[in-house]
Amino acid sequence: MTLTAAPGAESPPESPAASTAQPTGGPSVAHPGLAPLDFLVPGLPYAGPELRGMELSGLVVHVIGDLYVESDQVGSGASGLRVRAAAALRLAAPVISGRWAAMGLTAAWVLSGGPPPAVLEASVERFHRIPSQPLSVGLRLEQSDAAGQPSDVVEVFGLPCTSVERTIEDLLRRTGDSRWAAAAMPAATRLLPLTETGMLRDRFESRRKRPGMAPARRALERLLLA
Repeated sequence: MTLTAAPGAESPPESPAASTAQPTGGPSVAHPGLAPLDFLVPGLPYAGPELRGMELSGLVVHVIGDLYVESDQVGSGASGLRVRAAAALRLAAPVISGRWAAMGLTAAWVLSGGPPPAVLEASVERFHRIPSQPLSVGLRLEQSDAAGQPSDVVEVFGLPCTSVERTIEDLLRRTGDSRWAAAAMPAATRLLPLTETGMLRDRFESRRKRPGMAPARRALERLLLA
């Protein structure tokens, strides 16, 4: 079952960063030894137009939705990865409970950068009601097996997130639907350097009976031959 809420604001691109993630059996919200990131949101303390002006001046960076950070907190590699993971967790934590994991375009963005998604996607184990107070991005919750599969979930600076391989699989399973294909293919392409070709082919072969795997396998071959 999938629940979807309409998006609030769409975000501009951010540069990709490499992924460093560790396996996890469930969500956590802290990362030992690292100071928490301080996000700026409209009204706390700057109004939206002020934040946009500060962004144009290079003082702050727009991360996703209504979240900004000071420029010196953002970089490439693990620094950018940490900011993206913290931003996704900041958006998700107030509205998602139980075992869950960022998935789909959200997971791809966290792991590899690129344009921030306009919708926060998460795999959840149980039914959630869409919050009455909308987020600054859309919300799409899917009851799937990912949240309960430790082998398919990694912890990225405290954020439970589908693994690179599972994220590619989930994205390419959508390529049979024209509504999703345009965004899914570029996101999967950015993830390819983070895993091994043979591992992906073996995974797709072993899971070929899963719904959507026929177009996913064709899409994978197109990506690998590109």
